[in-house]
Amino acid sequence: MKRIAWMLVFAVIITFSLPLPVNGSSSRYNVSYSSELNYPPFKFNQHGYPSGFDLELTRLLFEDERYSLYYTFTPWDSAYNKLVNGEVDTVGLLAINRERKREILFSRPVMRTYTGIYAKRSLYQGESENESVTPKTLSNYKVGVAAGHYTELQLKEEAGLSEYRSFPTVEEGIKALRAGSIDFLFENQHVMNYLIVKEGLTGEIRQVAYDLYPVDIAYGISKGKPELVDYINHRIGDLRGKASYETLYQRYFFTHSEFYAERIRNNYIAFATIAVLLFTVGCILLKLYINRLRRTIRGEREFSRDVLDHANLFVWAVQEDKMTVRLNAYAEQLTGIREQDAIGVKYDELHEVRARFGELVALLDEALTMKFVENREMTLIGQNGAFPRAFLFRTSVIRGLGGDADVFIVAGMDIQERKIFEYKLQNSYEELEAIYEQLAASQEELRYSYDQLLENQRMLRRNEERYRLVTEASNGGIWEIDLVRKRRYYSPRWFELLGYTYEDEVTSEMLEDIVHPDDIRNYELEITKAKENDRSLFEYEYRLRMKNGEYRWFLARGKVVYNEAGEPCRMTGSLSDIHELKQSQERLQHLAYHDELSDLPNRLYLLEELESFFAGPQRKAALFFVDTDNFKYINDTLGHKFGDRLLKEASSRLTSLIAEEEAMLFRLGGDEFVILHKNIETTGRTILLAERLLEGFKTPFHIDGSDLYVSISIGISFYPQHGNTPEEILKNADVAMYAAKEAGKGKYMIFDPAFLQAFNDRVLLEKHLRQGVSNGEFLLYYQPQVSLKTGIIVGFEALIRWNSPELGFVSPLAFIKVAEDSRLIVPIGEWVILQACRFAKRLQNEGLGHYKIAVNISVVQLQKEDFVDKVMEALSTTGLAPQYLELEITESTIIESFDRLIPNLTYLRAQGIQIALDDFGTGYSSLGYLKQMPITTLKIDKSFIEQVPAKDDKRSLARAIVLIGRKMGLQVIAEGVETEQQIRHVQRSKCDMIQGYFISQPLPEEEALALVRSHPAYDVGGIV
Repeated sequence: MKRIAWMLVFAVIITFSLPLPVNGSSSRYNVSYSSELNYPPFKFNQHGYPSGFDLELTRLLFEDERYSLYYTFTPWDSAYNKLVNGEVDTVGLLAINRERKREILFSRPVMRTYTGIYAKRSLYQGESENESVTPKTLSNYKVGVAAGHYTELQLKEEAGLSEYRSFPTVEEGIKALRAGSIDFLFENQHVMNYLIVKEGLTGEIRQVAYDLYPVDIAYGISKGKPELVDYINHRIGDLRGKASYETLYQRYFFTHSEFYAERIRNNYIAFATIAVLLFTVGCILLKLYINRLRRTIRGEREFSRDVLDHANLFVWAVQEDKMTVRLNAYAEQLTGIREQDAIGVKYDELHEVRARFGELVALLDEALTMKFVENREMTLIGQNGAFPRAFLFRTSVIRGLGGDADVFIVAGMDIQERKIFEYKLQNSYEELEAIYEQLAASQEELRYSYDQLLENQRMLRRNEERYRLVTEASNGGIWEIDLVRKRRYYSPRWFELLGYTYEDEVTSEMLEDIVHPDDIRNYELEITKAKENDRSLFEYEYRLRMKNGEYRWFLARGKVVYNEAGEPCRMTGSLSDIHELKQSQERLQHLAYHDELSDLPNRLYLLEELESFFAGPQRKAALFFVDTDNFKYINDTLGHKFGDRLLKEASSRLTSLIAEEEAMLFRLGGDEFVILHKNIETTGRTILLAERLLEGFKTPFHIDGSDLYVSISIGISFYPQHGNTPEEILKNADVAMYAAKEAGKGKYMIFDPAFLQAFNDRVLLEKHLRQGVSNGEFLLYYQPQVSLKTGIIVGFEALIRWNSPELGFVSPLAFIKVAEDSRLIVPIGEWVILQACRFAKRLQNEGLGHYKIAVNISVVQLQKEDFVDKVMEALSTTGLAPQYLELEITESTIIESFDRLIPNLTYLRAQGIQIALDDFGTGYSSLGYLKQMPITTLKIDKSFIEQVPAKDDKRSLARAIVLIGRKMGLQVIAEGVETEQQIRHVQRSKCDMIQGYFISQPLPEEEALALVRSHPAYDVGGIV
């Protein structure tokens, strides 16, 4: 009954999930589908839910809105008879044979399937190992087949077997084979292989005959619906070769479709043909180019020798064994040594060279040690005490090709004439500079006299123009009040600010009541205070009536001028239009208390509202902390723009759901909302509101033509039962919300003090963690990384351990998250990098070799502005070369802050530091992201290593990750290797290095040093 109920539910869901036909519409079609559910992987019942390749492919074919599918599920004979009688339109996929072709219509073949013979492994190996099983030999055995399927017809007609056992389903036949009731099972290969893998029977049942009686599989269609044949044929053609079809095919048949394989095979043939043609043409062109290049080199060689011998250039070339191979004519002339006497002789054995050209010998010695110089100036004295000459020397090496020795060259340019001209030029410059200083002194005296003449005129004009410039140039209006004569002055700009023009007649009576009635009292008070010498400067914001009757905000600034008796005699100042500024301030005030995206009140508004509400006597309230479930996943997969639209829709829905209550809705940020339910008398109202909210979110959100189902988790705290302050009430509601999420999401939870226990445990752990940072309670253990090619240790990963006096050894899994949340991971991470670099440098200093050291990095460290500086400082302090440090960053860490982290990682990589992507395959990064990351190493997560296939599986995830790494030129490390079976697996996957307990557990520093001193060589390559 339960199974039938699930079938009915599935049929109802399918019916209502697709658009129903509109009355009178001729553009929509109903398609009835009937079939059995006992033929996996084509169609079967999985946990009460119809599934299978047939059903999923049918939904893809009829995803067009013009078609509505109606499903029914009955035994196969009943479904087929309905199709023949025209009671249903299709039964899905079935095998094509002559009898069925007479009764129904078929679409174009979707795939080809074969029949196989299967036996129990122990029986076949024990009794029939040397016998070849064919359809003709089946008469000697007990054979089983599924009743009513085409394979039963093949067994009778093709194999000619009349005595056999039939079973209601293939699964029943497998059970009989395992129980020994039959010797062989004659069935469809796709169905049997799927069931063997699904039930884990690969070690118990084996296939003894393959690819028998090929049969095409197509859609069976009622003869009353011939138009469906064309539609299905068209859709099959559209889907073939698409990723969705191949993914579906692989999920159920564990391989690519024949169409895909044929396309790949044709691509390989075309590529190979083009490659051969390109190689042939390339060889011909290369041969022609080499011949031409040889002629060019001979000519260039002769030209170069002429240039070297006749230019003022000193050239001496030697080999690595100090033997001279070239000494040009200019060098012969300077040193007095002939080239034929120097060739084949070590340069430090030439007595004249050691005696007169010691600096030159030093240059050659440095060049042989790969220490080259650029533009080193040197003075040489020629033979017979000739006048010294200046040279500009550089050294370089010409790498030998085809086994030839490297040639080291010292080349010097004679710059004696240039030095002489520089000396003369310097003398001329000094003379010109002295003349210029004399002229400048004379010019300064003339300028001073002229400036004195102009200053008097300037001072006269300045006072006259100052007031006019201030009045005209100021954007504000200028006003002045003569307190003695009772006169007022307003600049033209003052009138312009009020909307008046030059032609308007403005009387004093018009100006007497332009101040807003609400501002007049305070304005007069400010003027009075200024007159009474309370302050000489005043500033006041008020509203003035414009010419059109509108009031606008203005800022008046002024100063009181006093006479000799100390009495105010005059007031002057400016008037500025600040109307837009005031409006901006009002908008800023709104933004300060409202969320920009949803325009809901924000956290600041909430806290002030709570404080105001709690200040009243005998108040009661409930606080709902609402969080949308899985919003981060929606944001990451559909984009932030889509996420913002969802948040707006969620805000609107929450507002409508609480409209009938005395409640306010707030948005704290992200996907967190708070509802303040005021003046509640019983908890029953609160619970009803919570259930209404949960029920309201069962309706999908319709965004961009898609229906999106989003649930919410709610935490509820009551005032005053659960706290007396806004912060406490809000915190307890938040704690209750996280308890609701832990309980399975889509629920509400009322705060319970027990929820705080986990929080208190975390606070205690953070306290001890801070003590651990201060007291130096952390240790570093080192786990070796071994090359799969050589079996030799090539590096270590540094792993932190915490030995707390109060808590004992604490697992990193328990304290790393707390350290990140409390930002303690920053000093801990800096200490780890420094200690790891010191360990790697110690290995080098003790002559144990150069080993790479890998350090795990937290996203909190990466986001620090000085992270790069701290890493480089650790390298500088320890003296470790950058190429021996590897920073490990998890995949999810980079994706969360991709744009912000990539520049820092790119800089570190440019300095030579290695970057490893840890736990690869557990995140959601795309290959597009992967190509942009400056990484050098991929670390396969141990979860992929633990899932070792029974045999060499080319589709294993580990092998796929290695192929990705190879394509991108990255090293691949398999971590968590603990067994010989896993060693064989990573060897087949062609990983570069391994790491795990099979090699060694993480070791303290001294034990790691002892391990390196023992020079272990692990036999990892010979295991496979």
